[in-house]
Amino acid sequence: MFLHEKTFPVIDLGDYVLREKNADDVEDFFNYYSNPQVNKFILCDIPQNLEDARRELYYWRNIFYQNDGIYFAIARKDNNQLIGSIGLTSNNFYHKRIELSYDLAKEYWRQGITSRAIYAVAKHAFEEMNINRIEAFTAVDNLPSKNLLLKCGFEHEGCLRKHRYHRGNYVDVDIFSLLASD
Repeated sequence: MFLHEKTFPVIDLGDYVLREKNADDVEDFFNYYSNPQVNKFILCDIPQNLEDARRELYYWRNIFYQNDGIYFAIARKDNNQLIGSIGLTSNNFYHKRIELSYDLAKEYWRQGITSRAIYAVAKHAFEEMNINRIEAFTAVDNLPSKNLLLKCGFEHEGCLRKHRYHRGNYVDVDIFSLLASD
């Protein structure tokens, strides 16, 4: 029996690239992800040190190798510096749906980078992964993310009450979707 070795795709966004995360990214990841303005609405644990960041980064990297989705580094093309992440997780093969999430270093906000990355990742999901539905969840008071998803063609479907456990509390989230037929 031959094992098929998977090749992580690279997606060119012009000045930026979506690529696989690696050991050189740990410090950049920790530095931007630990910024309270960046992680204010991230509904998961925030790394407290570089070792936590390394474990978190490799957890998301391995999503691809475990066939649960794909999680890209958003990197500058000129110096390969990690400035954010975007990915698809919780692949439901039967229903052909997957969850989108993303984050970006504060100094790169409002430059169109995340919207370009969302379009590219959605295209990859629909054309390469045979996905029918991409779902995205946001904290109900995360207006910038909600507006970004709407700008990228996602449809707001409603509020899921007490859907996520975050920082000691159950919190409501808004759900958005984008279909292959949209």
